[in-house]
Amino acid sequence: MSDGVLVFNFNGHIVFSNEAALNVLHLQKTEVIGKRYVDLFMVESENDAFNDILFSGIQNKETHTHSEVTFRRSDGEKIDLAVTTSFLHGKTGAGEKEGIVVVFKDITQLKALDRARKRVVDHLSHELKTPLAIIRATLKRVSQPENVKLVERMSQNLERLQDIQLEVEDIIREVNVKEEKVIGSLMEQTVDLLDIVAEKNELYRKPIELLKEEVRQLFDIRYIHSQPLETGTSVCELCDRVETLALNRQVALRRDVEGNPKIWIDPDTMSKVLMAPVKNALEATPEGGEVVVSLRARDGLVVIEIRDTGVGITPESQKQIFGGFYHAKDTDYYTTKKPFDFGAGGKGLDLLRLKILSKVYNFRIEWESRRCPFIPKETDLCPGSISACTFVQSQEECARSGGTTFRLLFPRL
Repeated sequence: MSDGVLVFNFNGHIVFSNEAALNVLHLQKTEVIGKRYVDLFMVESENDAFNDILFSGIQNKETHTHSEVTFRRSDGEKIDLAVTTSFLHGKTGAGEKEGIVVVFKDITQLKALDRARKRVVDHLSHELKTPLAIIRATLKRVSQPENVKLVERMSQNLERLQDIQLEVEDIIREVNVKEEKVIGSLMEQTVDLLDIVAEKNELYRKPIELLKEEVRQLFDIRYIHSQPLETGTSVCELCDRVETLALNRQVALRRDVEGNPKIWIDPDTMSKVLMAPVKNALEATPEGGEVVVSLRARDGLVVIEIRDTGVGITPESQKQIFGGFYHAKDTDYYTTKKPFDFGAGGKGLDLLRLKILSKVYNFRIEWESRRCPFIPKETDLCPGSISACTFVQSQEECARSGGTTFRLLFPRL
């Protein structure tokens, strides 16, 4: 067994240790058995988080599931541990607890790889910004009547690249976001400087204004500022915006909003939170189908539900939808699609970002999905329209066949 295991009685003494535990913590068996945790682990202040887990189990009878902590070993090496605790029950069958079991794994290398991965993704995200902006500007200049379709195709795929870049940047940024944190403060100072230059040189005001706008778009200057937000208003505004963006779709977008309860969140973030499941719902629903966005306040929560009558998610994909960059179909299938078109999904980043935002802003995500039984595999394709389907005859039959529901549960103010 590669996991370390220590068993403590409720007096704090170690009554069992496996070989893996000794190796991970760099201890000898003679140093461990019969000793108390305070004698072994409380010498180093860097082990406080590990000791807190032991203390809460031994003294407070509380267990922990996968807590990640740092640990300073007796040889001076600092490692990362994933720690889980549970109770050791007696043999009487009466539910009597005899001690606490501590299971831990050395995740130092995994954490190092994760930090390296984040640095690489962060670097790539920033490096993509400028060349993508230059390509977009160049496309505008070379566009001619004879190559308009070619430029349109290139612009469409360029827009997908820019969407990916922005979503990756949001994912990286939101993981570490704190309340009232200034985003892009250096660029804001640059814009302020440009304002001063424009005031002193009226002749250059127009080009400077153009430069300011390019800077703002390129570096997405904004502030994260949480505040009391009226959810009914936000839901309705989002639905209005989506209806405008998806004018070409023959999918009914219905809203069922009760009241205007408030939550605590950044308005721009709320827009992204709502857009992710609504966009996914539309892109999964064939022509003639329906997407319903509802809002209710219950038991101290504000619940926003997005339900579609779409094709549903296969069991295989359900395991991975929050992973990011997951493609259920071949990538080429998505390249000809526009946002909100049926089957236009593919990047997978919007749901990953939604999951991360739920951790940052303290809301829950619940969801369930039923795959249409007539297209059970990822390689099976829906015709994209209920009228073109040979298996169902009406919107009601299509709705009974498949669909997905996402629920976002926010603490109510």
